Amino acid sequence: MDDLLAVLRRRWQDGRFLVSHASGEPWVPFSLSLRAPGAAELLDQFDDARRWADRFERDSRTRAGAPRFRVEYRTLSGRNLGVNRVPARIWIDDLETLAALLGTTVELEELDALMKQTRSSVPAVLPWIAAHPRQVLEHRGSWEQVLATVRWIAEHDTTRLYIRQIDADGVDTKFVEQHRKLLDELLALVLPGDRIDRRHAPASFAARFQFRQKPDYVRFRLLAPQPGVPDGITELRLRADEAATLGLRPATIFVVENEISYLAFPAVPDAVVLFGSGYAVDGRELPWLDHAELVYWGDLDTHGFAILDGLRSRRPDVTSILMDHDTLLAHRTQWVREPAPTRRPLPHLTDDETAVYHDLVEDRFGPAVRLEQERVRFSRLEAVLDRQVPRRT
Repeated sequence: MDDLLAVLRRRWQDGRFLVSHASGEPWVPFSLSLRAPGAAELLDQFDDARRWADRFERDSRTRAGAPRFRVEYRTLSGRNLGVNRVPARIWIDDLETLAALLGTTVELEELDALMKQTRSSVPAVLPWIAAHPRQVLEHRGSWEQVLATVRWIAEHDTTRLYIRQIDADGVDTKFVEQHRKLLDELLALVLPGDRIDRRHAPASFAARFQFRQKPDYVRFRLLAPQPGVPDGITELRLRADEAATLGLRPATIFVVENEISYLAFPAVPDAVVLFGSGYAVDGRELPWLDHAELVYWGDLDTHGFAILDGLRSRRPDVTSILMDHDTLLAHRTQWVREPAPTRRPLPHLTDDETAVYHDLVEDRFGPAVRLEQERVRFSRLEAVLDRQVPRRT
């Protein structure tokens, strides 16, 4: 009997019975064969066979004596055996019988309740439940909030709202973050196609479902006065979309990753220095980048070159400073170890930059050598700027 229950339990756990039930498919009775004693065992091991039959009879009934399933018998007879009826198969005639046998009646009732709740709240989700009954049971404790979130998003123009503004009982931004994969699957059933921006993966929930997103900010210093910016203003941190409206037209823009290097960057005529924008610099957000010479200065390590490579993939004309062999070798005492160097190809580097990058990847000067930007002598930066911009103030 234990073997039979193990088989039935595995089938229950794989969800096949719940899928059929949730899909409204008619129940098809099925049977399992029993390892019942044969004629030879009845003859040679009658006592053992009798005990097996008694145990099976006991297990096949509830404590109140009601049958737990239907039993199919076969008849064994012989000259020295007489006529004996032994169980041959058990039949499961309905889902309720199976659930009672496995002790999963409560689970079945919970699924029915969740389906009823969904039918009255967001009926378009019912096909998903039919295909994923186990998943909905796993979310039984939060299913009401999940449905409320789906319904709220379907009923509102998300382009004007942040996720924080979802106004459903028990739902907040953390709830959405924790359930975003499930919500993504359900919203795909409910929303029209133009409400889902499939360029974004489910992990980017806000962008995928067209919520307003946390704005990008840009921080920059004016290395010389710029038209349109009041006198005395030397540094700004603005939303990127607002910074784009300033109408700046600097001749040169330096991109610097280290904050202190950014703050200490010397004055340069008709120039601006951006802080920490190596991965994000984009002319679509800051149109005034398109009219300037773009100069990048980052850490002299594999990731610094990866940032430069990514930037140059969008702006092929970008140049770099202080990311060369001379700078690296002039600061041996300042080297540290890069925690997790990259080794991927960087096709947008110049020949000289590629040579330095390969030396770092191949540990030519030592394991994972790194020269951080803030460890480069400041006089070296000033010398580079003097050569590039002779009239620097």
